Amino acid sequence: MILILCCNAAMDRTYRVPNFRPGKFHHTSDFQVVAGGKGVNVARALSILGHKSTVTGFAGGMVGRFIVAELHRLKIRPAFVETAEESRLVQNFIDPVAHTETRVDELGPLASPRELRRLERRWKKLLAEAQIAIIAGSTPRGSPDTLYRDLVTAAKQAGVPVIVDAHDALLAQSIAAAPTIITPNLAELQALAGRQLTVPQGVQQGAGELIQQGIELVLTSLGNVGAIAVAPSGCWLVEAPEVQVVSSVGSGDAMVAGLVAATVEGLPLTEQLKWAVAAGTANAAVFGMGLPARSSVEDLLADTALTPLD
Repeated sequence: MILILCCNAAMDRTYRVPNFRPGKFHHTSDFQVVAGGKGVNVARALSILGHKSTVTGFAGGMVGRFIVAELHRLKIRPAFVETAEESRLVQNFIDPVAHTETRVDELGPLASPRELRRLERRWKKLLAEAQIAIIAGSTPRGSPDTLYRDLVTAAKQAGVPVIVDAHDALLAQSIAAAPTIITPNLAELQALAGRQLTVPQGVQQGAGELIQQGIELVLTSLGNVGAIAVAPSGCWLVEAPEVQVVSSVGSGDAMVAGLVAATVEGLPLTEQLKWAVAAGTANAAVFGMGLPARSSVEDLLADTALTPLD
């Protein structure tokens, strides 16, 4: 079982609005309403790639009930801790004319100490069933910055490989527990390194410093360029195939899903990296969040170039 933590699950509403301007009245040309939050997005992409997962975290109120119902519909197992406060709403405005994306993200619920303790107990229980774990996204108000560090530690004690896709203090604190894999973007890697990083040499150096702290793979996303992967066995530039980008919303989550799908299928590391970038690219070529089909990723693999770096 693939175990996914989505602490700050949401209802995601994505609108296509040509010539979007603040302060103006707009009609959408298209919209999508789905369960969201980074962990839920990863689970959706994994489902499309043919892999079942269990999602835990927090969900509350009417939005929380929508999230649970949506996961059931997608045949994804929900195992949320219910919060007294309402889960958040996220709104994305895609302007296909100006090629811009605008996001409005609610703060989300306040997690009580009791709810946080329930989550920790549930995480440890679910780890007993897991072959790999993913911790993705933000946390609700009331959560300590050390939450992910403690959950990574629990996964490692259970012998379960764990991927962290987070940012700011949550990511920085988790490094102390040495997760198996982290998937920062360039800005997040620079924040961890405490300096600007050139591409590719600076990224190699910054990621290499994290490898020395016990992390087994640092996969740094470079947007539509692709990604740089650094592991004890080598470094690679993974170049993304060219597609017409419609929306980048959820592409980082699709990248994590592609990496995990290839991992549980037993593919070698170099193929895992290609699957990661191809999945992120496939997501960017469609409106909203989610891969169009597994075949869309497979079609892009041949054009996903993998180049070893010195």
